[in-house]
Amino acid sequence: MSRRAALRLLAVLVAAAVVVAVAVVGYRVLRPGTPEQDGWYERPPAADAPLRAVTPSTARPADGGGAPFVTAVADGGRYFVDQDGAPILVRGDAPWSLLVDLSPAEAETYLTTRSEQGFNALLVSLLGNPANGGPSADGATVDGLLPFVDGDVTRWNAPYWDRAHDTLARAADLGLTVLLYPVDSWTLDEPFGSPSVAVCHDYGAMVGEWAADLPHVLWMAGGDYTPEPADDACLEAVQEGIRSTGDSRPFSAQLITVRFAGQDPHWDPLVDWDFVYSYQPVYEAVREAYDTGPVRPALLAESNYEGENNMGDQPTTTETLRRQVLWAITSGSPGDVYGTEDWEFLPGWQDRLRSEGAEQVARLRDVVASLPWWTLVPDDGALLTGGAGGNPDAFDQLETDLATAAASPDGDLALVYVPTERTVTLDVDRLAPGSRAWWVDPTTGEPAPASLAGSMTTPGANAAGDHDWLLVLGTHPVDG
Repeated sequence: MSRRAALRLLAVLVAAAVVVAVAVVGYRVLRPGTPEQDGWYERPPAADAPLRAVTPSTARPADGGGAPFVTAVADGGRYFVDQDGAPILVRGDAPWSLLVDLSPAEAETYLTTRSEQGFNALLVSLLGNPANGGPSADGATVDGLLPFVDGDVTRWNAPYWDRAHDTLARAADLGLTVLLYPVDSWTLDEPFGSPSVAVCHDYGAMVGEWAADLPHVLWMAGGDYTPEPADDACLEAVQEGIRSTGDSRPFSAQLITVRFAGQDPHWDPLVDWDFVYSYQPVYEAVREAYDTGPVRPALLAESNYEGENNMGDQPTTTETLRRQVLWAITSGSPGDVYGTEDWEFLPGWQDRLRSEGAEQVARLRDVVASLPWWTLVPDDGALLTGGAGGNPDAFDQLETDLATAAASPDGDLALVYVPTERTVTLDVDRLAPGSRAWWVDPTTGEPAPASLAGSMTTPGANAAGDHDWLLVLGTHPVDG
């Protein structure tokens, strides 16, 4: 098991930790476009040292190609909006080592396939290390491109950064938002080298300038990260460096010590949205983040990955994946991030891109995205009045059968996820006049009209032979 996989397993066992705040020292970074050379400059090693030009990126600016991607947190703080200000459901994947493990042709295969499947967000590390799926500890790509010259994080090897820029620009063309880690917990030591706070700030400013024409990037810190004062100072300095360029795009942190950054007193005031991280029944963590102030998106951004076993003897099944998506949505998450064992692009990954789990998750997301999901508020028993079930001692997603619900305040839309066969009771007076009901098979996305009543029973086995169903209620038609 890789260090990353081992640490991800620890996420279900660790308790919250309090970390120490460290002041960030600002540093001015030289920018492109001087009369001498229209290119990137390295930070001088000393105040009187001459500037050294780095070949500028040849990647064209990304214009998004008309495809929507995440750009900001919506007014009200519960979900994200795209470049036109419209609500956008996060439909993510976690190809952590995309930029170092794949050739440009392979990256094109991955990106276009995920776009065709309706994915619109990717979790990606800008630097590689074997612990985050990369080929080598020096950060080199699979074909040997190093990110830095002589290990100096302010001396960039242009071919590496040009390729990374091209790949991310292509993601923008396809409407794939990138949740990007400029440096993560696995690359802080190698290849980043744990430099001084001032150098971390310089690097962040360089990244901010480099990504200025990539409008689909959201910034991340951490990654299975146990906070330490020195590391906190560097990660914060990187983000401050990015901010020094005028970049204001949303930022979050992934910590292994807590379910979301809002539970950590140090990181809580620094993030714009909560990266919810739990392998246990996800409705618990998502709802806790949703209910914890300040109000901001509580996105389920990591749980069990398809093809991996992170819960001891319990497998990650397609039913596990469906539960994670629908429990997240009905508990207040503005989408979810799915993942697979190919976060590190294992041999044969191309053949697994269209796995049954990925296809089922895509179908479910299509159903949710076709409805005004952003109006939903998690239900506290006002709509779902009986038959909820549940197991407060559950450790794995499949050890509990809790039904969860969410409804719009005007009753125009409600979703009820029922994970096992049963009858549920509803207060139909909470629904808008003219409301109807559909049972949606979560394995196919196919809806079947049902008679709306105060007592409703699941239709039996779904197409996969399981008994979980999504009940859609309201005035909005559900198309098959």
